[in-house]
Amino acid sequence: VFPTFDVLAQLPVLGWIPLLIIFVGIEEPLKVSAVSIAVVVPVALSTLQGIANIPQAWLEVGRVYGLGRWQTLSRVVLPAATPALFTGLRQGVMQAWLSVVFVELLSSSEGLGFLMAYSRSLSQIDMVIVSMLAIGALGIVIELALRLIESRLQGWRRNAF
Repeated sequence: VFPTFDVLAQLPVLGWIPLLIIFVGIEEPLKVSAVSIAVVVPVALSTLQGIANIPQAWLEVGRVYGLGRWQTLSRVVLPAATPALFTGLRQGVMQAWLSVVFVELLSSSEGLGFLMAYSRSLSQIDMVIVSMLAIGALGIVIELALRLIESRLQGWRRNAF
């Protein structure tokens, strides 16, 4: 599966939109498909990289303590891979957010992207700017929420500053 995901990671999500329109149409399945591609690929690859970079000594310590597979997974692997998981999640969620807005710009009758495109067609520049600011503000809120969740899950980690 890795080579397939690696190839998918090289293609931008927005490049899939024309092909997705052909196969799933321009309704809600287009948004779901674009968001799925945007999130699954970076999260899977980043998590794989995080698990592959776990120091072997940590796994040996788990064996010394007699941890079973599930305990090793929950007490060693998941905590060690969490930073990489959240890096991929952060990237995937931001790509998903951009994909949804882009799909709404192209082929939707609702949402911020539609409002921006509709306002542009009516030459309402103020509404276009408000839509852009709302998209940016929601992106910042999503990023802050992910940071909060990550800091709660990694309370044992200390920051350098």
